[in-house]
Order: sequence, then C-alpha cells, then structure tokens
Amino acid sequence: MNMRKKASQAAVPIIEIIKKGAAWEVHWDYQEAPESSILFQRAEYLRGYIDGTMDDLGIHPDNVCCASGQTGTVKKLSEDQALRLRDALNRVLIPIVNKEFTRLQNMSDLPHLRMADAEEA
Repeated sequence: MNMRKKASQAAVPIIEIIKKGAAWEVHWDYQEAPESSILFQRAEYLRGYIDGTMDDLGIHPDNVCCASGQTGTVKKLSEDQALRLRDALNRVLIPIVNKEFTRLQNMSDLPHLRMADAEEA
C-alpha cells in the first residue's frame, strides 16, 4: 500500500515582485498540489477579482501578459501598483488555498474515508 505522506502546510501560490529598470513586475504561479485545484474551480471568481483589482489600480491592459487565479505576469508597474497588486493577490489566493488544504486534511482524518481509501488500495 502506497500512502502519500501528509503535507504539513498548504502549497500556496508564489507571488513575487521584480524590479526591472525603473518599472516593477508582479508574477504569480500556483504550486502543483491537491489544494491548488480550488484555484481552477474558482477560476471565474478569481479572474473577476484580479481584473477588478488591476482596473482599480489603474493598470493598463497592455501591461498584463496574463492574469488568472493560477498564474500571472503584469509588467511596467509603478512600485505602488506592484505592492498593492501583490497585497491583493496575497489577500485572495493564499487564504483560498489554505482553506482548501485544511478542508482536505480534515476530510482525510475522517475514519470512514480512510477505510474507503484502504479498500481501494
């Protein structure tokens, strides 16, 4: 029986700011893990949140290479725009993945689910 080792913490998206000359960039990427599936399930909501945030920050659409709940690259930002976008992404992406991680951990602790897993193995 091959039991996968339980992760001790969620594989949250990596969100980083990079300074490129006088401008700033924000990059984000999800991490491959069961809890990351929530980013795909909530894709429409996350896309709306991210698009609305970028509009609110005055980020020109030409500066957006890609932007979804899973991955994104936004270039030619002011430092303030970059910091505020990063903070907004941290507020939405990290909690949603952490909450899904906790939900999956709690489900795996239920005895009837452990028995079903053992029977399938």
